Amino acid sequence: MRRLQIAQELLQASDRTAEMPPGELKVLLRRAAMILGNEDSGSQIDSFVEEALDGVAAERQVSKPKLLGSIVTQWLIVNSHLPLYKMEENSSLSGAS
Repeated sequence: MRRLQIAQELLQASDRTAEMPPGELKVLLRRAAMILGNEDSGSQIDSFVEEALDGVAAERQVSKPKLLGSIVTQWLIVNSHLPLYKMEENSSLSGAS
């Protein structure tokens, strides 16, 4: 479950705490605590790299997560961890060699 979804559930729960079963509230709070506890274990990016990413994202007019996804995908392709393209098993290539 994503952080945004948990945040929305917590906001909804705060509006109906009197009618919410204690067990359901307890589960929701535990999930939120686990997600928040795991936040710090994410990757750390140096400030100069963060600034460069912000600049490139603004220049290309994309979000930083989308830019990071693109960077990682390209790195995986270049280092042969992902195929450059996928071919159907039964497809044939046309052309001369």
